[in-house]
Amino acid sequence: MKRFLIIFLLATVCHIANAKPPQILVEQFFDGRYNKEKTVSTFISKENGTYYRMLQVKDNPAIVKKIAETLTKDRTRATRYFEQTGEGGKSTIVKMTNNGETIDIGFQEAPSGKSATLFIKGQEKAFK
Repeated sequence: MKRFLIIFLLATVCHIANAKPPQILVEQFFDGRYNKEKTVSTFISKENGTYYRMLQVKDNPAIVKKIAETLTKDRTRATRYFEQTGEGGKSTIVKMTNNGETIDIGFQEAPSGKSATLFIKGQEKAFK
């Protein structure tokens, strides 16, 4: 019985240690720091177990550049990564896995580099 209890406690501790938030760096742009910025709008939704956040930047190349640099850092931890560049600008999709769920991060930058859209989407379980 003691052996079972010890194994159970060790398994529980290991599970708790592995179940940590994914710490996505681009999440910092949703922390409210740009709420008073007229060039930035934010949309956050939780519905049917899905968590979705979107940030739109218009005419603010400094913020667009910060997001792009931060996403490049997140990209190193991605399970999959896609990038496309063309006349419509640059599109990036980063997929991460946490708690057995996929988190999608998308970034669409205008050709001018002044405007962009960032989104993060996944099941709520993925963010715990």
